[in-house]
Amino acid sequence: MATTGFSYGKSAAEWNVLLYLWWLGVGSTPLRASRRTLPVSFENLHKMNNRILATIIFFLSINVNCFSQSEYPFYEQLAFNFYKDTILEIYPVERKIIVFKSLNYDSGEEIYYVPSDCLKTKLPNYGKNIEKLEYSKYWRRFEDMRLELDLTNVDKKKFKIRKFNRGNFPKLFVHYPKVYEDRIFVIVHEKYQNSGKYYTVELNKAGEIIDWCQSLYETVTLH
Repeated sequence: MATTGFSYGKSAAEWNVLLYLWWLGVGSTPLRASRRTLPVSFENLHKMNNRILATIIFFLSINVNCFSQSEYPFYEQLAFNFYKDTILEIYPVERKIIVFKSLNYDSGEEIYYVPSDCLKTKLPNYGKNIEKLEYSKYWRRFEDMRLELDLTNVDKKKFKIRKFNRGNFPKLFVHYPKVYEDRIFVIVHEKYQNSGKYYTVELNKAGEIIDWCQSLYETVTLH
């Protein structure tokens, strides 16, 4: 197994555990309290306070290393950035497109497959066995939940920012990541009143854009 530096295949959190256990067993002298040693001397009390402080710092560092960050980057934001910076340069819209800061869309906007026929490596059986990215890996804590896009630097000549799914078309929906084997997809849906465009953006685990494509559809209203 390839290693980097002094990691020897272990994470920083694992090394923290090993060093702390070594310190408890070797690097410090255990305190022994008996009737002869009571009351505790100032020196022993000082050692005890140091060990308590070290224990608190240790568990805080474990918490930061293990739980503060998601295992994955924010794929929806990366896909949206790619859409606004690259795709719109190739396929510009005639009118300002409405984009929503919140990603908590109505269930009626959900897409249950990945349009992949236009990708270099399309999915077999039209996306059979596609699953959503596992929530427990994508959101480690409630505070990590990615529910809003960062729209700070959007071009106001191209976008209208709205809080709710109201108003005229076109509208833009950036959907939750989907996974097929080791491939990750985010669908950027450019929706018009009777038609739409799906931009399928494929990323690797690190968040790099591997491939993308456009597919079109039309809706038919039956009276």
